[in-house]
Amino acid sequence: MDQPLPKYYKIYEDLLNDIRKGRYQENELFPSDNELVKTFDVSRGTIREAIKLLFQQGYLIRKQGKGTFVTYKKIEQDPDRLIGFTELMKQHDLKPSAKIIKKEITAPNANISHLMKLSSRQYVVRLVRLRFGDNQPLIIERSFFNYDLFKPIYDMDLEQNSIFELLYRHTDTRLGNALQRIEAVSAGREENAWLEVDLRTPLLLIKRLIKTTEGAIFQYSEDVYRSDRINFSTQTVPYNPDNGIQKLPLNLTEKDWD
Repeated sequence: MDQPLPKYYKIYEDLLNDIRKGRYQENELFPSDNELVKTFDVSRGTIREAIKLLFQQGYLIRKQGKGTFVTYKKIEQDPDRLIGFTELMKQHDLKPSAKIIKKEITAPNANISHLMKLSSRQYVVRLVRLRFGDNQPLIIERSFFNYDLFKPIYDMDLEQNSIFELLYRHTDTRLGNALQRIEAVSAGREENAWLEVDLRTPLLLIKRLIKTTEGAIFQYSEDVYRSDRINFSTQTVPYNPDNGIQKLPLNLTEKDWD
């Protein structure tokens, strides 16, 4: 028989739900313990236990002499490691989901054909997905996939499943190196609507080119990340004047963009 949830945990869930739904905005002053005691009609100790969980999970910060403020837990991603969104969310105890905005088989334009090194007879799958972590919109994925390699999983559920996992489960295609570039951009109308951010909000654009182990290009994408929720952390090697020209991340060279 299931044990009833402690009072403090139920209050924690209610407050967390309010934060995620946007009742409290980023950097907004959070209600004091006294206010929460009155709101929930419980003891101060119960409130403190609930608040402690929010602090531990990175949703609240305390500023000396000013009070407690709402913040949002940052999702850390290593740009030097190729990882799917689903795996990234699971690493941070967030529930991944997706919404397909556009999916089509089409002839690539000259730029995409050049980047992906496709012949004039090859097609691509153009896929635009909105990715969520715990029902919060985090990323707009605008991707082009080599249709010859993507075809076996084209009709599968791409909202509830990871593309990388489907690829490995149902095909012999294996992914190799990738080249990524990170740029700063501002939110336009699509980002405003889909990511639920203000126009001109600073965002991160990740341009990504992924090869298979056989050397074919599987995917080119331009993904827009909410910079208030996702961080990219990398580690550098010590400076050495004898090292010569440094390699680009993931051991790919500039000619891969040519």
